[in-house]
Amino acid sequence: MGRTLKEVIKKLPPSRQMSVERLAQTKIEEMLAHAKTLKDFRKAVGKTQAQVAESLGIKQHAVSQLEQRSDTYVSTLRKFLETLGMRLELSVVTAKGTKIELPNFHPWIEEPVPRRVTKKSTASVRVSGTPKPKRTALERRA
Repeated sequence: MGRTLKEVIKKLPPSRQMSVERLAQTKIEEMLAHAKTLKDFRKAVGKTQAQVAESLGIKQHAVSQLEQRSDTYVSTLRKFLETLGMRLELSVVTAKGTKIELPNFHPWIEEPVPRRVTKKSTASVRVSGTPKPKRTALERRA
């Protein structure tokens, strides 16, 4: 029977275990610094799509769809990043490079948790001719 990496590391001397942990942390930080997609962030922290899906209460394929999207709701992005142990912060950068933090742009903090609503009460007014955008399962829950 084979051994797991954790079992092998556990048998190393404490100084070597600390060295391995430091190297692993350095690699994680390097991966995060170069992450360009949600998939990159998820892989950097060592989580699978199934683990993220379970944390969010959605199916794995919805996480896959979310990772492939080029546009998503801020609240969806915030929830996804929270499952990875991260926090979303928003700021504006002017043409001259001045960075302006948006600490008050947290609509999800002030909103009560949405209740499940029956289809009869979800009617909304749509401008004729504008198609309703498709949303992932995670966004439908938001």
